[in-house]
Amino acid sequence: MTITNATFTIERILNASPARVFAAYASLEAKSAWFRAPAEIETLNRDFDFRVGGKERFHARWPSGLTTDFQATYHDIVENERIILVYDLFHNGDKLSVSLQTLEMRPEGDKTRLLHTEQGSYLVGGIEAAQGREHGTAWHVDNLVALIEGREPKAFS
Repeated sequence: MTITNATFTIERILNASPARVFAAYASLEAKSAWFRAPAEIETLNRDFDFRVGGKERFHARWPSGLTTDFQATYHDIVENERIILVYDLFHNGDKLSVSLQTLEMRPEGDKTRLLHTEQGSYLVGGIEAAQGREHGTAWHVDNLVALIEGREPKAFS
């Protein structure tokens, strides 16, 4: 088996304070508004324990029958500044990847520079899997920006 290691950073400037951006990650209700599937799914399990050492899980079945399972552990949280977590992603019970995700919220006047960096080890799918993850993650981040700025999120493409 060949492992593909890849890193990407998604950077956005938001018309909101770091506290407002941080709050979008800090509760299940807030995160569910933008961290969602791009299609109708059946949620099998949705856990959210936002604290250092806490776990998050989003386990779902897609219309095709595919099950996806996002399982994360929070390693570092500094309110209004950063969140660091490690997550495993599974498809139909097979581990696809392990990723370190770092979120930084940097104040810039009355705005926030959000830096979303992921360092992933992709066990299946090679560079295409890494590129697909970056594309999907950018869609999630753009949903977050739209929600915070009062705009409609874009459809997944």
